[in-house]
Amino acid sequence: MTLSEIEELQPTNLAELADAIPGVNLDGGARSSGERISIWGFSDPDDINVMVDGAPIGFQQYRYGSFFFDPALISEVYLTKGAHEVRTGNGGFGGTMQLRTKDASDFLRGNDTFGVRLQGGYNTNDELERYSATAYGMLGEDWQFLVNGVFRESNDVTLGNGETLDYSAYEQHNMLAKLSYENLEHRLMLSHSRYKDTGQKPWATRRGGMPEITDRLIEKYGSYDAALYAYTVNNTFTDETTTFNYQYSPISPWVDVELVLAHSKNERHWVRPDIAWDKMYVSVGNYGHESWLSYRRDYASLTNTATLGKHVVETGLQYKSIDRNSHVFNKSAAKNEKKNFGYYTPYFEPSGTQDTYSFYIKDDYHLTDQWLITPSLRYDYIVSEGKENLASDYNDPDAGHDYSKVSHRGWSPRLALNYQWLPTTAFNFAYAYSLKAPSIDDIYSVQYARASKAISSSRDLELERIHAYKLGVLHQERGFVAAGDHLAAELTLHWNQAENDVAQRRGEKSTEQLQGWRTNLDGYHIYGADFRAFYRLNGWYTDLSASVLRGKHEGSLADSTGTNEYLPGIAPLNVNLGLGYQWYEGLTTGWKVRWYDEQHRTPPADDLFYLSVKSESYTLQELYAEWLPVPSNQDFITSLTVKNLTDRYYEPYLAAGVPGAGRDIRFSVTYKW
Repeated sequence: MTLSEIEELQPTNLAELADAIPGVNLDGGARSSGERISIWGFSDPDDINVMVDGAPIGFQQYRYGSFFFDPALISEVYLTKGAHEVRTGNGGFGGTMQLRTKDASDFLRGNDTFGVRLQGGYNTNDELERYSATAYGMLGEDWQFLVNGVFRESNDVTLGNGETLDYSAYEQHNMLAKLSYENLEHRLMLSHSRYKDTGQKPWATRRGGMPEITDRLIEKYGSYDAALYAYTVNNTFTDETTTFNYQYSPISPWVDVELVLAHSKNERHWVRPDIAWDKMYVSVGNYGHESWLSYRRDYASLTNTATLGKHVVETGLQYKSIDRNSHVFNKSAAKNEKKNFGYYTPYFEPSGTQDTYSFYIKDDYHLTDQWLITPSLRYDYIVSEGKENLASDYNDPDAGHDYSKVSHRGWSPRLALNYQWLPTTAFNFAYAYSLKAPSIDDIYSVQYARASKAISSSRDLELERIHAYKLGVLHQERGFVAAGDHLAAELTLHWNQAENDVAQRRGEKSTEQLQGWRTNLDGYHIYGADFRAFYRLNGWYTDLSASVLRGKHEGSLADSTGTNEYLPGIAPLNVNLGLGYQWYEGLTTGWKVRWYDEQHRTPPADDLFYLSVKSESYTLQELYAEWLPVPSNQDFITSLTVKNLTDRYYEPYLAAGVPGAGRDIRFSVTYKW
């Protein structure tokens, strides 16, 4: 996905941007900071690998979003679906998304040495105002710089039925600073990005309406509005990522070295309003009156690519460290010594570290002009260590609360075949046997000693494994129907068979008190197909895509006994059609329609651990236009996008009953000089 395609969409968040790709879905409702990304049915943050200029990002918390980065700072998106990227280890079953941020070369033209780009926009649905200012240029012959700041401020979202999604407003201050250097042999880049989102929201942002306000609550808090306000939090999320890239490419077929060093930190802090501190009892399962969760990541990657005859061999070393700190203050437990007088780590959201040491080798072997064979092998060694809880209820050795180190290791072989059957037609096949270590949550979540079953740390968990298969065909042809036309079509079939998935221990696997709270089950399978086609003829163009998914767990979701059960999080069949026309150089308009089938293949209704919210079929339409007031001036651009043209009320399946936004007219103006 290119810069022009990103700006045509005018997305408000990264998940909405990814939702435009077949096989990828926005997992979440209309409320900001509740969005996640689902690829081929995988939406767990450990199953999606998102890299910004080579640096991994991500966040994981119960009923909160996962990947936050302002799409206005992105120049290019490249997605590998499935577990087929050798540079990705310890997770990434759903896919790897590479984001390249903007740099000066995206805007400099000809003999330009300096420029400024201003952009302003307005969304009617939530009255979102957005402003972006970019300064960029050359520093001598080889150095470039770019600085980009983005501001967004919205009110509450309006749904298709005219109702307001309470406490969905937000404010964001985001920025990117980048310095790069390039000559014949050396290239380096230093970038720093910052994302900050604030707003008064429910602590569980992945929800629809606010809790029901009863007469008793109105009496308790004094009014309906005060009671509603008591169930919100002042939420702040920040993410800062710094990346250094260096590439050395001498005139030698054996040496092409790339070094990536990155550090990132993200933190979510929320606090309930004063009225809740005064009058609200908060259970330990609802965090507390104030919450802090942070992730620190350090990442290093060293690779070399060597050309040896028909072989292009890439070797790599990687290191990734995650340090998570989780704390709450619960005033309701302020007099409880076993809860450390209210300041402790939630038992279901432990603190800890996880370090991954990896190396890999990949060989692109050009057997003939038609055949490319790519075997690869990767090794991951993962060390996890918890941090002791300040509350003795969750730090009791006699209850099996053990936060010491646990290690996992394993090999991940992969094979890819590409066959150029005709100049216009190619086939590809890929297989991967990849792994995912248990997370800090999986290993070190515990229950207090007075619980009846499964109260201990889960130190005996095995690696989750996946057999991933992918088969595709790509056809491109000019002069398909008429002279000057262009057709491109791609079909991808995929099957993913997972083993040893980790779940909360229950059912027939939960028999004793001193058992780990998590356990391995027998796995699951997900399969499906993606289709995408483009056709261009003179000024006309059309895009057609479709995606279908199916997935079941091996046995029940509780304990793998009995018959197979439907997996949660499997998107329904969806079909997308787009038509557009360039009326003249400087004016392009288009229409899109997206149809989603009903989804009734859901987990059992009596399973309290997985939401079983069915969804009905619905259709969404969009309009878009791009107009250059002065066709010869590419520096002055106006854009219009209308989302949900018919103001349809709908509840996407992946949002678990949380409604989507109503009609939204998005307008932006861009000027560069």
